[in-house]
Amino acid sequence: MKLRINYKLILFISLFFSLLVGSKFYGFGIDYYSAYKTPNLNWGNWYDILGFRVSTFTIFGKNIGVYLVSFLLSISWGVLLKKFVKLKGIDSIFFFILIYVMALHTWPIIMSTSNAMRQGIVMSLFFLSFAFLLEQKNFKSFFFVFISIFMHKSGIILFIIFVNVFFVKFVSNSIKANKYIIIFYIIYGLFIYFFIYYLLIWNRHVDIVYSKIIEKDYRYHFIFISLIYVLLFSYKFNFLKNNTVTLFLYIFSFGIFSVFLLGLNWEFERFMMMMTLPYILIFSTLFNKNSSYYFLFISISSLLLLTIYNGMYDALK
Repeated sequence: MKLRINYKLILFISLFFSLLVGSKFYGFGIDYYSAYKTPNLNWGNWYDILGFRVSTFTIFGKNIGVYLVSFLLSISWGVLLKKFVKLKGIDSIFFFILIYVMALHTWPIIMSTSNAMRQGIVMSLFFLSFAFLLEQKNFKSFFFVFISIFMHKSGIILFIIFVNVFFVKFVSNSIKANKYIIIFYIIYGLFIYFFIYYLLIWNRHVDIVYSKIIEKDYRYHFIFISLIYVLLFSYKFNFLKNNTVTLFLYIFSFGIFSVFLLGLNWEFERFMMMMTLPYILIFSTLFNKNSSYYFLFISISSLLLLTIYNGMYDALK
């Protein structure tokens, strides 16, 4: 009997992964020791107090938050990957497990299990949102995005982009000429750039001291990825019309330039952390099924090697 990629498999891997993380198998990040180890932390404002409570959820002196966040990260990534490989026609359970488990040990996920935990929760909720967007279940997708705004302030920015994506889809569907569609996409992307730029200035978040998550400075690499994404999908604009996740990342790529140019380097890297894996998935849609196997394997394995090379695991104690 042929083994199938199913939710029981994802659940099993997620439970096992959360137990490994919670048992300190990998170690915990600096944020855990400076904040998240505090039981039921009651910090923050309306937009992140829930994120603190989930991350530090403690019962009878036992920190359950690390288990919860790790489980959410794993199961959300598994669900998104399952939906994606189904659309691509990839049915190899071995390949699915390989990509799934490797990605769990890359920078975006492993560093969110006990370090950037609130951003990790937001990332997980967007993974689930993207999974439903791939099936055009917009209400369920919106539900997870809406919850994210109460987990971390980054959720507010991503929520703004998410809402605007549906406006862009509505307008672009009424435009018949292709040349006007791509002009509209670019103009609206620039509008999002300026909107977020002045929103951040108005909110006075431009004086934050520069601080990197990773040992080396990869800001320009991330900008290059965003730029390539915008250029490629401006040319291949039919992908934007046919896939809402692709369109979301397109608008996001414009908006993230404003964060970078304001010098919000720490925030910029966290945003890119949350969208690195979705970028990889969407880039793979440019290839046929067989080429997607190679692209996904090379991309995820390279990200894993880069995670190890930059000493991510050495930073976990």
